[in-house]
Amino acid sequence: MREHIVSIFFCLFIICTFSITLFNQVIGLFVQDEEKSDVNKGHETELAQAGNEKEAGLLGMIDGFTSNLAGKSEGAKMASEISKATSGNTYIESTQVLLGKDNWLFYKSTQDGDPIADYQGINHYTEEQMAQIAAKLQQERDYFESLGCEFYILSIPNKASVYPEYMPSSIKQENKTSRTEIFMDYLKNNTDLNVVNAKDSLVATKKAYQVYYKTDTHFNAIGSFMTVQALKEAINGNFDSLEDVKFKKVNENYSGDLAALCDMQDTFNDDVMYELDVESVNKKLKSDQKVLIIGDSFSDHMVNIMSQYYAQVDAVNIWSFNLAMIQEYQPDVVVWECAERYTDRLNWVSLTSE
Repeated sequence: MREHIVSIFFCLFIICTFSITLFNQVIGLFVQDEEKSDVNKGHETELAQAGNEKEAGLLGMIDGFTSNLAGKSEGAKMASEISKATSGNTYIESTQVLLGKDNWLFYKSTQDGDPIADYQGINHYTEEQMAQIAAKLQQERDYFESLGCEFYILSIPNKASVYPEYMPSSIKQENKTSRTEIFMDYLKNNTDLNVVNAKDSLVATKKAYQVYYKTDTHFNAIGSFMTVQALKEAINGNFDSLEDVKFKKVNENYSGDLAALCDMQDTFNDDVMYELDVESVNKKLKSDQKVLIIGDSFSDHMVNIMSQYYAQVDAVNIWSFNLAMIQEYQPDVVVWECAERYTDRLNWVSLTSE
């Protein structure tokens, strides 16, 4: 019944706005498109690399159309609110956001990785695939070492991997060990690559502290701090203690990216945002090394904290990176940071291609 109500609403909404939108699209044919962002280029590239060129083109057309729907934001927000209310706070109408228990939000897009398949454990690599990816990563490592750079792989877990207890009961796990966890263990046990999986540290820390936002895909400052320390221990053999540093509250009504995706910032806004008190860090642990992190949005959430422990820290989105940046930044350490949902990038993205 819920789905029927929402479907009827959308049909009426789309009919009422179709003529306006169509007019805007026709006019848009005569206006040069804005330059695509690195992230959008990356998503298109991922689809194409996966053999879905037709899907990439179709999705581009759909995205272009729906992004210009008159009143789209208001309609999406209303649909989300109606579905949440009529389902007894167990469901919201969204193609990208999943409502979990106790109002925890999770990312469910299948066009930006596939975090639900990761959680369910239904996308594991074969032994042969893991061996092939491992060989490719060793070649990448060898190349960076030839330039005088240490090379590390940093895997950051999806929120559902750290907080499975808040996932909806309707989403069943076929295998509690994810593809990424199996693959990171494979690299540790079968190669000499420097691999850091932040999951263990984050899962251990969550027993006493919240490490991810309820309303965002990312970890909070405490989760970022623990990830930086796990990486620092691998690079330098030392780390700062969470018990010895201090955090300041900067926002007690934070509403994250997942709340924004379903236009429900007014509903989901009870996260607390913290900031590391930089005066509390152990200054004796600061290294004179320069670090370049190549990755995704999680890298941006790490830079400020990591900068307290290294002479220079730069973060570059993977779609913006090119080898000329090694000469530009002259890093001692290169870190390939990869969120769990992007693990497949370790397979087909090459950092060393000209």
